[in-house]
Amino acid sequence: MTFLGLTIEDWASLFAVLGSIVTVIFYLFRVIVVNPINYRNLTLQASIGSLTQELKKMREEVDQVHQDMNRHLSNHDVALARHEVEISDLKAGK
Repeated sequence: MTFLGLTIEDWASLFAVLGSIVTVIFYLFRVIVVNPINYRNLTLQASIGSLTQELKKMREEVDQVHQDMNRHLSNHDVALARHEVEISDLKAGK
């Protein structure tokens, strides 16, 4: 039995050869294109992770400095209020 001038065995051989060629093409595509992209993606993720950790650490340091400055400002406010009372007491003659 033939179809388009080829026997069933010829068609099976043709499909096997074409399937092998397509498999090789997909394998080469994966090796040449996909694997390097995956590697670069992993290194990019690692870089982003380290930058995220560094940013978190910097944010914590800024928060600590901000808290220290607020505490320092509160101490100055208390000292200023105490000085105002002392000055008013001195002016009043106490």
